[in-house]
Amino acid sequence: MENNLVHAEHLIKRQIAIIPLKKNEKGNTDPKILERDYILEDFKQPLMHPEKGYAMWDADGNQGVNLEKNNWLDIDLENKYSVHFGSLWLPITLTLGRILANGSREITHYFYKNINDLASLKVDTSIAEFRCEGQTVVFGKTKCKQTGDLLERYWGRTIDPINAPDNIEEIFNEISFFSWLASLPFVWENANTGALKLDSCFKRYTEWSDEKRIQRLMDFFSYKLPVGHRDLKESKMQRIVKCNNQETKNVGYTALAKVVGVDVLEMKEKWRWIGTVEGDNGHSKTPSRRDFLANGIDMKKLMVKEIPPLKFAVQSILPEGLILIAGRPKAMKSWTMLDLCYRVENGIKFLNHEVVQGNALYLSLEDSERRLKDRVYKLGHAFKPNHPTTDVEAPYLGFGLEEDLQQWIDHVPNPRLVVIDTLARVKPRTGRSSGTAYDLDNEMLRKIQKLAISNGVCIALVSHLSKTTTDYSFDRITGSAGLQGMTDAMWLMDRGDTNNGKATICGRGRDIHDFEYSVKWNDDTWCYDWVGNKTEIDLNENRASIKNAMTILYMEDPIKNEAVKPSQVYKYLDYKANSKDAKNISRTMLRMKESFEISGGSKFGTYCLNNNKKDEVVPF
Repeated sequence: MENNLVHAEHLIKRQIAIIPLKKNEKGNTDPKILERDYILEDFKQPLMHPEKGYAMWDADGNQGVNLEKNNWLDIDLENKYSVHFGSLWLPITLTLGRILANGSREITHYFYKNINDLASLKVDTSIAEFRCEGQTVVFGKTKCKQTGDLLERYWGRTIDPINAPDNIEEIFNEISFFSWLASLPFVWENANTGALKLDSCFKRYTEWSDEKRIQRLMDFFSYKLPVGHRDLKESKMQRIVKCNNQETKNVGYTALAKVVGVDVLEMKEKWRWIGTVEGDNGHSKTPSRRDFLANGIDMKKLMVKEIPPLKFAVQSILPEGLILIAGRPKAMKSWTMLDLCYRVENGIKFLNHEVVQGNALYLSLEDSERRLKDRVYKLGHAFKPNHPTTDVEAPYLGFGLEEDLQQWIDHVPNPRLVVIDTLARVKPRTGRSSGTAYDLDNEMLRKIQKLAISNGVCIALVSHLSKTTTDYSFDRITGSAGLQGMTDAMWLMDRGDTNNGKATICGRGRDIHDFEYSVKWNDDTWCYDWVGNKTEIDLNENRASIKNAMTILYMEDPIKNEAVKPSQVYKYLDYKANSKDAKNISRTMLRMKESFEISGGSKFGTYCLNNNKKDEVVPF
């Protein structure tokens, strides 16, 4: 009891706001624990609870300091790793420690004056705490979180707290990061590949100087490698930093995650503690250099180099790479994409084209399980031997989606097709950003396009078409031209405004020939039936309409209209003289004459039906 009072009196005389607590505990039952100004008499004679009538703390209990009243910041180190790195990097100030069960001592608290009115910071409370509110036990015993043992508190360095440095939050985050890294079960046997990749991430995600990178490498590996290890030389770390400064590209958190054996997304999140990762606002890329003479492609060798052929999901029209599939609302895009995934999984023809059988992933981000089940049954795929991997949720682009796709690609035997339905559901919502819409869309898709190419997989993004009429049909795709510029191929699905089920699917890409197909929606099978090449069908229909018009014109006046001018035909078909359709009529009649489908008239520029008196009206 006497020691308690001496300790309390000493702190009060130094004008430190303290709090009486329960014995061996971190609190009391006072409703005003953080508001009350406790005096020495309160430690001699505990106050009674105003409602329940018992003592709210113990006369011989623990004692705490009120952080907010003292305007103190407490860096609370929770495990052996944070204790170690805190001792290296935290500035000297007032400290508090604990006596372990084996009698050894360790400093666990660093107190600073909170001159910048910082708020409490949460990173990982199992590693360390950054607290500006609440209270900290400074006298007595408390339970260890790891062992449950009662450990006694003791004052370490008993100077007045110094002002918190401006970079105190950065120091705290670095302690947290390196403590987490040191706690991993991975065994660091040397400072070779692991150190090279670790420093590569320093360069890529932080603004650290070369000197700081070298020092952090030395501090980390001095802790993880045995004393006297041959790699514990500053010259070794200097070479690693110099090597990364000269690299064409610096590897990132994915490569480091593979080295130490942790989940990629977990590694990405930890790097956000000390730096800025791709996709974060304000990220500045690390400059890179390339010696084109030394590292450029030798075209002579390339001509004889064996390169695997282009892979397809659907032969000749759906190649590997990033594909944009756009259509008007209710153009049955989702039905078609679900059908496509099942056909790829089971090796069934699609639009009269051969399919390369493989694994498919369908992210149906606008649907529910009920709708998916209903559609699979209607499409007739419910009892197919193979089903695509399917989900109705996915992360945003740049925030984990690419990593999750890579994980799926790595774990299925034959990845062939990924459909993301729709792009809008994975497009991150950003605030103000520098750059044009083209630049932003291009940057958004850069990583997923590279992922598709590097893995030889087709990744199809489903998007929408606007109703606007454009000279270039692909400009109807909603979004900036950056979407078109980054994709390797594009499909347009246009069902039109009629209810006859007729539709077109056309495509254009870097590695495929342009195509335009006529299809027709089948209400029984819930998918499009193949009709044929739209150009050929339109040509045949156009020629039939010309013959039909010539026949009717002849029937109206056999003598006068024995030889018909193109102007008579397009006027009959109600096309204006300067219209595109009228000009097409003239060209088509000339081609029909050259192919002997019709004959030339007695006057230049006129045409006759072959045996026109016997012809009948051609239905169309």
